[in-house]
Amino acid sequence: MLLSSIPGLGPKRVAALKESGINTLLDLLRNLPRDWIDQRRITKIRDVKEGERVVLVGHIARAGMIYGKRPRFSVRLQDSSGSIEIVFFSATHYWQSRLKNGTRWVAIGKAAVFGTMQMAHPDLQALEEDEEFSGSIVPIYTVTEPMRKAKMENRFFAKLMKSLFEKNLKLILPPEEHICPPELLSFLGMLPVIDNLKRLHCPQSWEEIYAGKKEMKILELLPFCLRMARRRRLLADSGISKKLDAQKMDSAKNSLHFTLTAGQVQVLEKIRNGLESNRRFHALLQGDVGSGKTVVAMLAMIGICGAGEQAACMVPTDILARQHFSSMNGIFKNLGLKLALLVGAMASAERREVLAGLKSGEINAVVGTHALFSKDVEFSNLGFAIIDEQHRFGVGQRETLLSKGNNPDLLVMSATPIPRSLAMTFYGDLEAIVLHEKPPGRKPVITKPVSSEKREDMKNYLYRETLAGNRCYWVVSRVQEDELGEAASVDNIYEELKKYRDDWKIAVVHGQMPETERDANLNAFSRGEISLLVCTTVVEVGVNVPEANLMVIDSPENFGLAQLHQLRGRVGRGRAQAWCFLLCDSSNAAFERLTQFSKTDDGFEIAEMDLQNRGAGNLEGMEQSGAWLLRWFDWVQDQPLIEKNIETANRILDNKPNFSPEVLQKIQDWYSDKKFEKIEDGVH
Repeated sequence: MLLSSIPGLGPKRVAALKESGINTLLDLLRNLPRDWIDQRRITKIRDVKEGERVVLVGHIARAGMIYGKRPRFSVRLQDSSGSIEIVFFSATHYWQSRLKNGTRWVAIGKAAVFGTMQMAHPDLQALEEDEEFSGSIVPIYTVTEPMRKAKMENRFFAKLMKSLFEKNLKLILPPEEHICPPELLSFLGMLPVIDNLKRLHCPQSWEEIYAGKKEMKILELLPFCLRMARRRRLLADSGISKKLDAQKMDSAKNSLHFTLTAGQVQVLEKIRNGLESNRRFHALLQGDVGSGKTVVAMLAMIGICGAGEQAACMVPTDILARQHFSSMNGIFKNLGLKLALLVGAMASAERREVLAGLKSGEINAVVGTHALFSKDVEFSNLGFAIIDEQHRFGVGQRETLLSKGNNPDLLVMSATPIPRSLAMTFYGDLEAIVLHEKPPGRKPVITKPVSSEKREDMKNYLYRETLAGNRCYWVVSRVQEDELGEAASVDNIYEELKKYRDDWKIAVVHGQMPETERDANLNAFSRGEISLLVCTTVVEVGVNVPEANLMVIDSPENFGLAQLHQLRGRVGRGRAQAWCFLLCDSSNAAFERLTQFSKTDDGFEIAEMDLQNRGAGNLEGMEQSGAWLLRWFDWVQDQPLIEKNIETANRILDNKPNFSPEVLQKIQDWYSDKKFEKIEDGVH
């Protein structure tokens, strides 16, 4: 059934729907209400309380523009008990044309006190003078600007859906592979999809709404759980047992100038057991900032290389690649193994030599950046791939690296802890390994929110500290000043600090400057020739200066908590006490959140806080796939559903419902997009 064949949807309205992403009847039906209002409880205006969501019915007694610092359109809605002001700061011309004196309206929203009681931008529904107001549960739809221009507002959609569901939609809708098979719905004890959509568009009770929403959430989450559970099973059946060179691993361990922590020893043993098993080893190693993941990964690489296979370690930046290469190369060389570096900025002859060595097998291991993805990079026998700071890479890039070997094992590492709910689902095919312990002797970084009023005191303190030999990062969110001049930038902070003390040894580092200049400034900072580094988040990964024990993060409200934690990890890498100052206006709404952040240095706790505060769609590092941006499932509120869905997924894959082969195939077609059919693909 075409949209254009639905009564009430002419060419302009169909065009508005398509502009809003609704192209088919199924799209229209899946455009669910964002909320529901129980109009069985109409509030008298005199009984309105601040902060309560209410339904009011009345006439417009007055309407007009109010000009001044913030122009607004104001109307007074009146019923038999009193009146209330309704204000609009946007779309004022539109509402001026609609809200005329004497017209009758339903207003739905929250009341607030600004001098007097008022409602700002409530949901409005026009009523005819003699129209009976039904005390029903009314769906509230998201109305886009194209829809509004085509005169499709909330009332229109409510009537349209009621009309549609009076038809037999099961006969109108074409069969679709994206709709859950009825046999599976029956096993889950759920309604057919169309019947469930009906109770959300045309609810008779709140119980129907709650049940309908729960079923939509399950149908949204279950396919991901099935994909991950299936991928994990396939991985288990496709491994090749390896025998690591324990002697070389022990020699490397003994050559270190420090002793591994108990946590590192335990994690290394888990990785070794995984690599030596006959299952394909795909694991996620989560370790807080400074916990020593890289050393563990290096020892595993040495074990693999000593046994005759090659290893590749992929990192997101040239700085980090060179740092890893510099710290590992001597150890590899002493063991008779050859480690190479492959980054974008290399001389042609040097690059050709590395490529030839990887292809022939002369090079045992390589540390590199995105340059490892190039088609001309070939390995003789790639057996183990490590991806550091995994959230910086897309799915396709990781798969490209794995395709360069014959089912190589994989270890992805993250210093940005992943909330448990996401780890259980989107990383559900990976074995979870956690490194909690940090090297002994390191003191927790003391974090303090500092109000902007104390900015001059902060500069004076830093100047005295750097004169005494300390080193400091001053982190900002932008390279250049924004149009409004609100966000701190590298340029204006550098000028501000140079004006404060022209003898201050300051340099800048950011991602847009030439690599040679950036590296030169970082090296000067590392040697102590520069005492303060004004920088962006380019220092978030791979910068290791143990002598730097001070950090100022300017306008920290522009960063997520997980990213603040990652930045904070750049200091406190030696044995001296380190400090991180969050420079923020005390009246800023984020000040309380930053105070909460300053009380903990546990990255896993901070990841959960970030999920609570920002939602999964904005989590640091989670922008690679977009898969977690589910429409109905809420990663915070609906966490209890996750374990149940994982359990259900495994029961389905075990065929505990005893489905026929034909039904199992229908279920697999439902949860498997084409891109997920191969074992190599996944959402991590």
